[in-house]
Amino acid sequence: MSEMVKKVLNDGMSYERVAERYGVSERTVRRKVDIYLRLGARGLAHKSRSRLASNRTPVDIEDKILSLYEGRYAGYNFTHFHQKLVEAERIDVSYPTVYSILMAAGHRSPRAHRVRRAESLHPSRPRRKAFGELVQMDASVHAWFGDDTCNLHLAIDDASSTVLGGHFEAQETLHGYFMVFAQIIGGYGVPEEFYTDRRTVFCSKRARSARLEDDTGTQFRLAASKLGVLEIHVTSVPQAKGRIERAFQTFQDRLISEMRTAKIASIEEANAFLPGFIADHNARYALDTSRMHNAFAEGPSGKELSIALSVVCERTVHNGSYVTFKNKTYLPFDRKRRVLIKSGTKVFVLRTLDDDLYLVHGNDLWPLLCLETAALPDPNDLKDRTYVPPKDHPWKETSYQMMLKRLRKAV
Repeated sequence: MSEMVKKVLNDGMSYERVAERYGVSERTVRRKVDIYLRLGARGLAHKSRSRLASNRTPVDIEDKILSLYEGRYAGYNFTHFHQKLVEAERIDVSYPTVYSILMAAGHRSPRAHRVRRAESLHPSRPRRKAFGELVQMDASVHAWFGDDTCNLHLAIDDASSTVLGGHFEAQETLHGYFMVFAQIIGGYGVPEEFYTDRRTVFCSKRARSARLEDDTGTQFRLAASKLGVLEIHVTSVPQAKGRIERAFQTFQDRLISEMRTAKIASIEEANAFLPGFIADHNARYALDTSRMHNAFAEGPSGKELSIALSVVCERTVHNGSYVTFKNKTYLPFDRKRRVLIKSGTKVFVLRTLDDDLYLVHGNDLWPLLCLETAALPDPNDLKDRTYVPPKDHPWKETSYQMMLKRLRKAV
């Protein structure tokens, strides 16, 4: 029996006093009493009791959602799983519905937010204003797929949180960072500055300045200087480059889940999968760059870019005008014939991003052909088989020789 009805029939209170006590109209109290007198206690029960809500998710849809989460999408966080339901599975349900279904089944989101103590928080550094003004770059070792660990090299724009490039390697290597650098230049251009970890890839022991014109003591800094990057800042404090650290947290959750669903099993497959994931990530989380000033400068492309991101090694010319590289013999050629260089001459070998080899001597740069694995070329078709950079290529500038001397001293 309703409490209002009890007060009237059992306690003898007036309709007016009951209405005032329960905050309803006197008419409502009279109506409740009349219904009870005619139909009894069952008349006071809500008419929708024991009836399913008209907007309830069908049982078969609930079962399918639960089956998908316990199957192909196992381990996804709830928000990521909801996005996959809507976009990939075409199941248009709200997030609270998905949350309720999974929680009722005993599941908990792997990325549930935890309350952080105030003393563990770090103040955020203000974003740069221009797109491409500062790019944060780092690598994360993790079991990205399977049981073995590998390194994901990543770069993110400080102003917009746009992920500019990514590349998997077995170890954290110069080649991995060069691959990411090439993606940045190919997709956006040359940034003004880098913010990186204090690794020997970026920082030589003799470095005293962030400005590249003062220090080109590593291969990466040498290439960055020639391409127009102004400064490389290094730090050993993860919180100083928090945007890329947070990006790695997101990737370690979402990227691992999606690669597991896609059955990625090798570094080659992971690198092929990565561009699509990055594009989706940027569409969801990156800020709009259309209203930002674009600080990226135009960079080279194709062979020019591959040569610009070269690893430089010093070699001595042997009798017969050949040099050795990784226990193999190489001969320099120009567009018409083999190049003869005096024995004992100090030269430099460039290993490009495409794994082509070039010899640098003075202001000249010639392609190298392996004597053991390739037949000597016919002078008539040598022009079509080799690429020779133009005379005004950056690697042929006089200042390049000075940078190579600094590099030699640093090594």
